[in-house]
Order: sequence, then C-alpha cells, then structure tokens
Amino acid sequence: MQKIIDSAVTELIRIIESKQYSRKVAWQFVLEELDAAKDGADFIQDRIKSFYIKSSDYIGAMSKSWNDVEGSGGPQQFLLHLAITLSERMGIENAAIVRISIVEYIIHHYKFGRYFVDEKFESAKKPLNLFQIIPEETKLNPNYKSLITEESKSIRDVICRWASGFEDRDNKFNYEFQTTFNSSFWEIYLYQCFKDLNLLVDFSKASPDFSIKSIKGEVVNVEAVTANHAYDSEPEWSSSESTISDHQKFLDFACVRILNAIKSKHDKYVNSYSKHEHVKGNPYIIAIAPFEQKFFFMQNNEAIIRVLYGQGIDSSNGFQEIKVPIVMKNSSIPLELGVFTNDKFKEISAVIFSTTATIGKAITQSKLERDIRVSRFHEIKGLITEFKPNDKHFETHLDGLQVHHNPYAKVKLNKEFFNKYEVTHYYYDTEKEIIDNQQKSYTIISRNIFPSSKESS
Repeated sequence: MQKIIDSAVTELIRIIESKQYSRKVAWQFVLEELDAAKDGADFIQDRIKSFYIKSSDYIGAMSKSWNDVEGSGGPQQFLLHLAITLSERMGIENAAIVRISIVEYIIHHYKFGRYFVDEKFESAKKPLNLFQIIPEETKLNPNYKSLITEESKSIRDVICRWASGFEDRDNKFNYEFQTTFNSSFWEIYLYQCFKDLNLLVDFSKASPDFSIKSIKGEVVNVEAVTANHAYDSEPEWSSSESTISDHQKFLDFACVRILNAIKSKHDKYVNSYSKHEHVKGNPYIIAIAPFEQKFFFMQNNEAIIRVLYGQGIDSSNGFQEIKVPIVMKNSSIPLELGVFTNDKFKEISAVIFSTTATIGKAITQSKLERDIRVSRFHEIKGLITEFKPNDKHFETHLDGLQVHHNPYAKVKLNKEFFNKYEVTHYYYDTEKEIIDNQQKSYTIISRNIFPSSKESS
C-alpha cells in the first residue's frame, strides 16, 4: 500500500508542478479532496481534522475548480481514476484510506495546514541584530546564554527568521533580548504569528507594542507583556532541582503574576494609550506569556481561566468545576479574579495567551535532534499524547495560541481576526456563566522537549 501512495504522490507533484501557478493548484486540489471526503466514514472525517484546515476553506471547493485542477491533465482526474481502480481491487474503505493518505502527503509536501512553516526572511529598515552581543557576559540572561552555544545554531536561525522584518524602533530591543530575554522573545514570537496570519504591523506607531491591520483594513492594537517572577521568588530559568510540590500554590502564584500583568497594561491603556488616534475606537488586546516560575508551561490554561473567568478545576474532588472568586497574594492579601465577568476591564477587547510560545517552539521548527512529547486535544477521545523525534513532530507556529474574548468590551474583537484552525477562541456567556472553549481536535495543549534518544543509542 505504501508503494502505491509513494508512486501516486510523486506523480501528483509532477502534475501539479507542471502548472503555471503550481502552489495555487496544489491548494485547490487539496480543498477539493477534503470537500469530497467531508461526508465520508468517521475515520476519514477525523483524519481531515488532523490536517488543521478549516471546514469553511474546503466546503464548496469542488464548485470553484478550474481546468488546471480538474481537467484531463490535472491532479484531480489522476487521483479520481486511481481511486476507482483501487476501489475495484481492494474495496471502498481501503481505497479511501489510500486516497486520504495521498492527500496528506501532498499537504505535507506543500506545507499546508498542520505542516505550515513560514520560511521567508523579510527585510527591515532598522533590522534587529539579536546575536551580536552587546552587554558584558555577567549581564546576559541564562536563556540567552543557552542560545549562543554551537549546538543551538539552528534555533538561532529560527528566531532570526521570526524576527526578520521587525523594526528596531528604540535601539534597545537587542540589549533587552540579551539581558531580560522573555519579554523580547514573546514579542518576536507574536510578530511571527502576525506574519502567519497575514496581518501587517505598522512600526510607525510607537505604542502599544503592535498596531496591526488585516487585509480588510481592520486595525487592532496589541500590548505584549510577560508575567515574570517576583523579586523574592525563584526565576523560571533557575537550575535548581525544585519540583511542583503543591499544585494549588503553583496555580495561585501564576494567577497573581498574570493578574498583575493584566492590571498594569489595563492602567497603561487608561492613562496613556487611549489618547492615541490609532487606538481610539479600535480593539485593544493584551498578549500575555507566563514566565513567572519554574515549570510555568505546565499551567496550560488553568491559571488564565481562573484569572479571566473566576473558574477552575478541583483536582482533589474528581476534577469538579468550581468557582474561584479570589486568589491569595502572599497568603494574606485577597485579589479578585474573574476579569471578564464584569465591566471593570471593559477597555480590554481580548487577551492572547500561550504556554507553548517558548524556546521549545523554536526547537520544533529547527533541525535540532530532540524528542518531543506533546498533549493534544480531541473532542471525543479527550487527551491524546504523542512522543516523537523532532523530525517526525509537526506543530504550527500558532499552535497553542489562545484568544479570550471579553464579553464586556466596549470595542469587540472581530471573531474572524485571528481565524486559524489551530488558534483556540474562548467566549464567556455572562448569563449562564459558562465558558465556551472552541479548541479544535488535534491542536496542542502542552509540549515538552527531551534529549534525543538517538544520542544514547
């Protein structure tokens, strides 16, 4: 069966590449195949979900075809004839498996959907020079130090690609990336997100951090912030062998630091940003990445759910959903949670959040030999865990990104603004007090990086 798939894929690529607009033909061919298969057997429908292509992209695609795709010399006719032959020889179900497998190989070859990586380098008038070391060595952040080793060359290449096109507006970015790291890294990650979403960043606007525009002309302003460790707490880059001994305390600390970050950027909007003409009347988003403690990435969405909606899970009581109206700061000061359950933060249109936007994200886009353990969401199966070598693991740059919409926002964020399969959107029903989590099957919940098993074999 694999020989049939390999042979068919080779011929399909040859056919597609013979067309004038080969990538456009390839994309239309994929959409038509998914459109034709969308009502197939359950396992076919589930396989389609793993491709990270929105149903709105492929439903009705067959009615929009043209000769290069469906004509006698096009890929569609080739695969159709092959599918008919296979059905006669091995039965309809096996033929369907081969056909959808062929489509996936085409998706992989052209880097569509789940396999998409934007490998373009863009130019800038004042480009960043992240790895031309500026400060003395004692001031270098430990995370930055880990990137300037010989082994990390491929990771540096990925980060430089993300940063390509980024304008160094204040001549401080390189220094801050090397000394404080996390906040600058988060901005670079976000910038590549915007490029992947075909959003244009207007670097002529000094603040907030990003003024972005869609192809329809909609303007959204994004302020990036990281939740950092407290002055008297252990930083996330610590080399100590400490572990999470108390999950509740771990979550409480995360909530306090995230809440502090939101409040600071809300105050910044009220006191400063709201006066800018490009901000007035447009959505204002706070983009938060948590780096507040060791193992911060293990909070997944638990802390942000508590901060924004005042809800949580009681792991000691059968994982029951519970109300979490407050969090205790320093075990003595109660702080109100549920930022999006009232209008106190109505100036915030949405919050962007991710625990997967780490150096690990860059590693998955590099050629570094590592093993990847990833947990994925599935609407029926629940949690799916995979353990693969890096060259067999695929996740997009946007995978793991969450967008939380504020129901009380004065200026709502258009639901279509960050519309990609792997971006998870959250909405809150104020009457029923229910969170609508719109995460789609096979998208990432968490990821861990391990030394490659090849190195020890």
